[in-house]
Amino acid sequence: MSKSIGIDLGTTNSVFAIKKINTEILKNAEGDLITPSCVTLKTSKLPVSKPEFIVGKHALEWIKQKPQNTVTLIKRLIGRSFNDPEVQDMITDHRLSYQIKQQTKGTQNSLAIVLNDQEYTPEEISAKILEKCRFDAEASLNDNVEYVVITVPAYFNDKQKHATRIAAVLAGLKVRRLLPEPTAAAISFGVDNIKDDEAKTILVFDFGGGTFDLSVLTISGGQFIEQGKGGDMWLGGSEIDHLLAKHILKEIANENQIDDISVLLEKQHEKQRNLFFGELQEQVEKAKIQLSKEDEACIEILGVLKDQDGDTIDIDIELTRDQFNDIIAPVIEATVQLTSKTLEDLQFSPDLIDKVLLVGGSSKIPKIIEAMQQMFGVEKVMLHKRPMLAIAEGAAILSHRLAETYECPQCGHSVLQTANLCEKCGFDLDAYTVETGVWDIVHSSAHDYYIHLENNERYLFVEQNTPLPFEKTETFKLVDLRQELVHMRFSNQVNGKEENIGDLWLGFDLNELEENEEVDPESSLHVEVTLKIDENNLIEVSAALKEFPDIKLSKTLSRGKADEQLFLSLEKLITEANKLEYKKYIMEDLLSRALLAIKTIDKIVDPKNHKVDAIACDKAAMQIEKAQKLAADEQFSQGAITYAESALYDFDLAISPEVKDEIREAVKHLREMDEHGTYEENNQAIDNLQETLDKLGIVQLLIEIQKAETICARTDQTKAYKFSQSLTDITKAIVEQDSDKISSLLDEIMPEVNKIVSADEEKIFTIHKDIAIMP
Repeated sequence: MSKSIGIDLGTTNSVFAIKKINTEILKNAEGDLITPSCVTLKTSKLPVSKPEFIVGKHALEWIKQKPQNTVTLIKRLIGRSFNDPEVQDMITDHRLSYQIKQQTKGTQNSLAIVLNDQEYTPEEISAKILEKCRFDAEASLNDNVEYVVITVPAYFNDKQKHATRIAAVLAGLKVRRLLPEPTAAAISFGVDNIKDDEAKTILVFDFGGGTFDLSVLTISGGQFIEQGKGGDMWLGGSEIDHLLAKHILKEIANENQIDDISVLLEKQHEKQRNLFFGELQEQVEKAKIQLSKEDEACIEILGVLKDQDGDTIDIDIELTRDQFNDIIAPVIEATVQLTSKTLEDLQFSPDLIDKVLLVGGSSKIPKIIEAMQQMFGVEKVMLHKRPMLAIAEGAAILSHRLAETYECPQCGHSVLQTANLCEKCGFDLDAYTVETGVWDIVHSSAHDYYIHLENNERYLFVEQNTPLPFEKTETFKLVDLRQELVHMRFSNQVNGKEENIGDLWLGFDLNELEENEEVDPESSLHVEVTLKIDENNLIEVSAALKEFPDIKLSKTLSRGKADEQLFLSLEKLITEANKLEYKKYIMEDLLSRALLAIKTIDKIVDPKNHKVDAIACDKAAMQIEKAQKLAADEQFSQGAITYAESALYDFDLAISPEVKDEIREAVKHLREMDEHGTYEENNQAIDNLQETLDKLGIVQLLIEIQKAETICARTDQTKAYKFSQSLTDITKAIVEQDSDKISSLLDEIMPEVNKIVSADEEKIFTIHKDIAIMP
């Protein structure tokens, strides 16, 4: 039977565990309980070879040799945007040895890692770590591992959680739950320390290698209720390492009278420079751990660095605990301020917290413990007995709870999760679960979520700390009566900063709706938007026209991939076209092509594994580029097709069979080129149809009169009747073959017809795509 495990997918280290009768941290293939979250792509001398990835402890060994192909801190990049200030800072500060760039087929809301000149997404790199956890767990358990609970920072946004789930899919794992790391730590703590007749409110202070998470939970009777969350996704042990490294470089410069250490490092041979930074990173990590236990530490790097004269610079720097505390003071202060803010947001005071649970490797630093003791009191603050393992333990416990079957704690017999008693030994399973396990978890939303409206207004859809799962439907009005396109943008608020989490586009053909339903042309349509957030804090959005519920779209949001890049191109095209004030028929054609492109774009990204359909991607790109070029050339299909179909339907008797066949064939070909043709093919098809329509002769004039009648039908019924009567009279004259009367009637009516039709065609047509709040 496939097993279900828990994985703490950490920034610097990962841990995996399983709960049977007891919770067990599983060892990896190297015999360790902790697996470094490090991935290396080995280079091959063969011109054609399959990429070979090394993960874990052995990957770390490559940092000094091939740093450009060795990935660390990938958790900081998963679900992030290339233009995030924090990502740009990491690039500028040369904190990472590998190259980060904007994804080729993506927007600035995504990024890629470049290894051996190939692009890899953070999801693909993270999948390699999860894959090792899975394979090593299977070897340890001698069984398949199919299901998993993966822990994520409580402050992860939707994009980051979604990307983590994609990484799990790529690793061949089925995710039962994405569990906030502080909640996982609370589960590990609560199972051992809080009995079913107790109720405790605890603050989990999770200070790991890459993130700082805070969570306030109430635990009672096996129930874990998330009251609120806080933290900083860019604060962790790596910040401490960075500060220590800067201090050491400064000391090296002072002791050796080096004006600019960065210039000296740049002049080092690449192999020596890589070796130095690898040694520095290793020494900083050791010093941080040592200074958390002792009063002094020594940084020693010998025979690696050379000065401008080529002489060796031996580095031997001593650090005291006091110096260490001064260096990391900004980090300590940040954790204190964020802790205070989290309590303030919940309107909690420190005395309402029963226990403060410290987890994560960085929480072992004495100054951190001291700061929390000053805020809450010495007796409330406790460091978890297993701070590096607690989160994986909590994930394993929940994974066990969510599994379909588990082992009876008394006899080991396999029992259903829904069973109250063990059918073999009669053991009370319900009582045991409440007393020693997880009965239920009430999750809460991590952030405020907004939808953007016209004029850059925002509407608050969901407040932070709202209990999950959550579903809410709101109705918005379209900003224009004839609007056929809706663009909805969603964002969340993180520590006062707005983050885009995705876009949704909805398109429909108003003319088709009016053919089948009674629509009041003077009444605006409305769009109903439903936002769902599940227990994993993952968002799903659906939208539908209120008046036409069959016109709907339900999907996960675009998140920086190829679909978002194309949507941005489409939005740019529409914005520029509105500024250029193209004529009516050109804009109507552009709108039609936009709706066609949207249908193609929505098929590009597979919602399960996020893989991009390259064929659909290229097709959508061609459709958008073609729309831009045809508009610039003042060429349009839809107006010509409507014109042709009107001629065939309304003036059938006045057109010869041969011309009718030509028109039908030209229309069919043009539709095909609109869908699949290149710009050149589409352009030629438009010209072909126009040449065929030129054979209509007098029918073209009749169509113009009919246009004038339609235009006036909404504004001037008297004129509309006049044009209708003219059509009747001219048609009768045609049947009677009275050429003089035909000429006389046309000479009389056509100047007025041309004036009205021309005025209509010259009207400014704007493509609207916004929504507004209901009054």
